[in-house]
Amino acid sequence: MKKKILISTVLVIMILSMSLMLFAGCKTKLYELTKNFAIPKAEIGADTLSLTDDAVEGGIKKIDSSMSAFEMLQVGMENFYNAKYAINEYNGGVNMTLAKTIKVDQAVQSTKIRSGLGDADGNNENKATYFADNKSYSTFAKIYEKFVITPDSWNRKAADKGDIKFTKPGKKITEVNKGDTSVSKNDKAGRLGYWFVKDNKFGTKNQYKSLEELVNINSNNPTILWMYELSADKIQRKIDPIYVESEKCWKFAFEFKPMESTEKYREVMLTQLQNNAGMPIENLGFNQLVLEVVMWENGMIRAINVVENYQMKMVLSGIRINSAVVLTATQLFSYNPNEAGYAIADHLAKF
Repeated sequence: MKKKILISTVLVIMILSMSLMLFAGCKTKLYELTKNFAIPKAEIGADTLSLTDDAVEGGIKKIDSSMSAFEMLQVGMENFYNAKYAINEYNGGVNMTLAKTIKVDQAVQSTKIRSGLGDADGNNENKATYFADNKSYSTFAKIYEKFVITPDSWNRKAADKGDIKFTKPGKKITEVNKGDTSVSKNDKAGRLGYWFVKDNKFGTKNQYKSLEELVNINSNNPTILWMYELSADKIQRKIDPIYVESEKCWKFAFEFKPMESTEKYREVMLTQLQNNAGMPIENLGFNQLVLEVVMWENGMIRAINVVENYQMKMVLSGIRINSAVVLTATQLFSYNPNEAGYAIADHLAKF
C-alpha cells in the first residue's frame, strides 16, 4: 500500500486569489528547486528543541542521517499529529499584475491551534479542540472567517467583506475599533499585520450537527485546511536532507507531480469556485507543487514553504478567460501551549 501524507493548506484563501487573475496571462515561470533555500526564522516554535517526550503521544519519533527526505517528512507529520498541542501559522500571498500594468498584492494568512491529538484523516477521531481562521485581503477580495471545533460542537462565523480592514506590517494603523484599548492609532501593525473587523461584525454563528456537515456545507475542513496527496512515487525532483549545524535543523525539498498530487484538492477547489463563488471553471490544472521543509533535529517540523502554480479557464457570460496563479506561503509550527499569542483559550473566548 502506498503511503500518503496530508499537508495543511488554506484552500478558501487561495481560491480567492485565483479569482483576481482574470486578465493575467497563462504562462508563469516555474519555481527553481535549490538546496540554498533560506530557513525561515523561528518566529514561533523557537523552543521546540526543548520539548520533552511527553509533549507527543508515544514520545517524539526521531530522525537521523540514514533517512531519505520523504522518510523524514513522514516522521515529522506523525509527530505533528501526535503532538498534544500544535500551532500552525500560515503567511503568504500572491503578487499579481493585471492587464500587464495593474499590480495587486494579496495577503493570505491563517492561524490553526489544536489542543489534543490530531488525526491525518481529518475526522477528529481523537476528540481534539480546534481554533482556526482564514484571512485574505486585497483590493478585490476580502475574507475573514473563524472556526471553533470541539468534540461536541462545530461552529463557523465570518465577517462581511465590507467590514474587513488590513494594515500591512510596518504601516501605521489608521482605523481601529472605537474604544479598542488593545491598539492605538500610533501603533504599527505587527509581524503579520493588523486585521480589523468593524464593530466586531462577524455575523451570525453557524452551528452544525457534525464535523462532516460543516465540511460538506463549507467545502473546507478546518482541522486540516485541506490536503495534497503525497507519496514517494509522486516525487519528480527533490533536494536530499542537508543538516544545518547553526540552526540545529535538517532541510530538504520536493517538487511533486502536480496533477497526481492534487486530485482531491482540485475537486474541492472546483466546488468552492463553481458552487460557492458562482464561477464556472474549465481546465483547472496544476503546473507545479513545491514544498521546502525544515525540521528540527529532534524530529519536529519547524517550517514548510509552499509554492503552487496553477491555471484555469473562467467562463464569464459565455466568454472563456485564461487565468494563472502563483501562490507562495510559509507555514511555521509550534507545539508550546504557552506560545505568546497562541493560547487556544484566549481565541475561544473571543470567538
